[in-house]
Amino acid sequence: MRVLRDVRESTKLLILKELTARRHSRLRTVAERLDITVQGVSEYMKLMTKEGLIRNVDGDWRATRKGVEFLQANFLALKEFVESSVKELSIVDIAAAVGGAEIKEGEKVGLFMEKGELVAYPGKSSTSRGVAVHAASKGEDLGVRELEGIVRLHPGKVTILRIPSVRDGGTRRLDSGKVARIVKRRSTEVVAAVDLVGRVMARRIGLPVDISFSVLPATLEAAQHGLDVLVLCPEDRVAEFIGGIEETNSRLEEKIAYETVSAT
Repeated sequence: MRVLRDVRESTKLLILKELTARRHSRLRTVAERLDITVQGVSEYMKLMTKEGLIRNVDGDWRATRKGVEFLQANFLALKEFVESSVKELSIVDIAAAVGGAEIKEGEKVGLFMEKGELVAYPGKSSTSRGVAVHAASKGEDLGVRELEGIVRLHPGKVTILRIPSVRDGGTRRLDSGKVARIVKRRSTEVVAAVDLVGRVMARRIGLPVDISFSVLPATLEAAQHGLDVLVLCPEDRVAEFIGGIEETNSRLEEKIAYETVSAT
């Protein structure tokens, strides 16, 4: 936004706000309110008078109709910008957490990410802290306010198990015993199946599937919450998954580790 980039424009807004909210006959009082020099206010007043934003009426400086419209338009634009920025940055005033122990209302808590869940511990030191909104028992949900810092989080690993697409034979080309052994050898907290072939294969070896829809974004979110994810993925979707991980990694300081393993 221009008003945020341009010091002159933002100073005009501050002067207009001051003249709209209070009556001023002396430049010194405006300067003191805005913490700028009298000479600076004088220069702005000359410019803004020339632009038709302010005028002097019976010794008092006032915003003109044009000045009020300028003020309102820019403040509305600022309001929309701040609201959209808050949404983009996911700024929250109260976070949901799980009690890691007995917690009293108003007690200071340390926040930790454990198995994909935000867990609060009373009095425990952490890079992220807050205050319990209400009392909670161990394992009970609670709100945490006055949030400070960022939760220390290490991304999980994504293992992409390459399986034949139905066009290439699907599960008919797979050895259930081999697939079961591959799965057993790897740390897995979440299982995702990209398509029906993956779900059928998972049922065949008794593997519960946690994610069946919107698999790529759900996998990336789970990994960013520190969970290891096994993805049963047809060969023709592997490139899409790798591309999604790489794109996400380009925005992360600590990258999501991944590997591909053939099921055939």
